Amino acid sequence: MSNTEASSSFARTMRQHSLQVAIIALGIAVLLVFTNKLTKAQIESQRLESRRQSLNAVLPQRLHDNDLLSASFQLGPGSKDFMQMELLGLSTQRTAYLATLNGTATGVILPLETAEGYAGPIVLLIGIAADGSITGVRAMQHGETPGLGSQINIDQSQWITSFNQHSLTDTPETKWRVKSDGGNFDEFVGATITPRAVVGAVYGALLFFEANKNTLLAAPGQQESP
Repeated sequence: MSNTEASSSFARTMRQHSLQVAIIALGIAVLLVFTNKLTKAQIESQRLESRRQSLNAVLPQRLHDNDLLSASFQLGPGSKDFMQMELLGLSTQRTAYLATLNGTATGVILPLETAEGYAGPIVLLIGIAADGSITGVRAMQHGETPGLGSQINIDQSQWITSFNQHSLTDTPETKWRVKSDGGNFDEFVGATITPRAVVGAVYGALLFFEANKNTLLAAPGQQESP
């Protein structure tokens, strides 16, 4: 084989190898893009499912047949459609949800913040049925001391469920306090500030609901932002 033929053969071989490498690289790139999209979709699906579970914990599934995530609206310091926004203590815009059953409003889930917990504000979600009774309360964010104020977490204590079924009707204003202040609600051994703050915030949320009941139960659903 002449040098020219050898060079030509070598060139063809190199082109073939280059093409094969390019095809492999393209295949890997396509696979990575597909895997990334699939992973993102799975993560987003898991995030939404976790959110739905959190919402169902404060307003049970039996009270609604709509997708709460698709029936959301915003509440915050700048909300002009509602009275006495200060009762929720919100420092920023947060998402609320309207629950319906067979097309009829059955309750709402409201975000609220305590004035101050032991280690700063506590962010809560509260479910309130159309009759004004509490269906559930959960702590969503806080910096309370583990083992003390952190007992507001449902996985550490059942204390947060003590609000269930209470309303402004069956619990007078003077009883919306911890027991050491003459109220109906227990406190934690060695940690009074946290439960006191939560009780006050929950009472404020009930007052807000009462002041805005008609508007809240007619609130238009807006898709929750990611």
